[in-house]
Amino acid sequence: MRALGIDVGAPRKGMDLVLLNDARAPVRVVSKVGIDRLGLLIGELQPDVIAIDAPPAWAPNGSSRLTERLLAQCNIHAFNTPSARAGSGHPFYAWMEVGFEVFAVVAARGYPRYRAGAPRGTAMEVFPHGSAAVLAGCLPPRGAKKKPWRERILASQGVPTAELTTADRVDAALCALTGLLALEGKRFAPGDPKEGVIVLPAASLPARPFRPAPAEAHDEATLPLFRECACGDPACHELTRTEFALGHDAKRKSRLWASARTGVLAIEELRRRGWVIPPEMR
Repeated sequence: MRALGIDVGAPRKGMDLVLLNDARAPVRVVSKVGIDRLGLLIGELQPDVIAIDAPPAWAPNGSSRLTERLLAQCNIHAFNTPSARAGSGHPFYAWMEVGFEVFAVVAARGYPRYRAGAPRGTAMEVFPHGSAAVLAGCLPPRGAKKKPWRERILASQGVPTAELTTADRVDAALCALTGLLALEGKRFAPGDPKEGVIVLPAASLPARPFRPAPAEAHDEATLPLFRECACGDPACHELTRTEFALGHDAKRKSRLWASARTGVLAIEELRRRGWVIPPEMR
């Protein structure tokens, strides 16, 4: 099982590619890849999934997509993808247009755009900052440098970082790791599949927004060992090494049951977790 991460840059910059195997080791690291070379590399590397740090297309209308708005509610802020009318030809969005080309190239090589379900054999949109927040359980400390913070997250996940000598390579590795975890079933893709969805390495978004790690995390050798319980109860202030404090998964399930009676997002999360839906809705 192998996942290819692609960090997309501006046209002259080229792309960074990192291929991780199922042991999470980089087996190929390539920089400054042009769009003209990408197809041949895909054919050579034959990954099981491709994870791309770029949207696959313009938003159908407006100034953003649902996936970006849902992530923003969790305090994960991505560059919003506008409509073609607002963004096409604008220098700021040149890297997005490179991303559109990347999705077209990999689709021609047999990797259609991921929309939902099993990700094997697809190309998915990912977001290194979002993946890093999910894996760490928090945002970086205020003022933290991006590369060392994300390197530490990769190392905490068992990814060797010796070859990841630039921030772009680190981001490509985070993309690849997100792809590997998606293959293992650890994935969540909020939003409208017709617009494009950002895949995160988690079963669901947290009940409360991510917050920055404490300032002392700048100097720690490892990431914070504890995170806030994800049950969503406003009265809960438990810290835990896992997603929930002991017994608080039942609290989360109870809240989802209450929400499921008024909306579909809670129903989707119940199903992802393998929990039954309320009896009257079966």
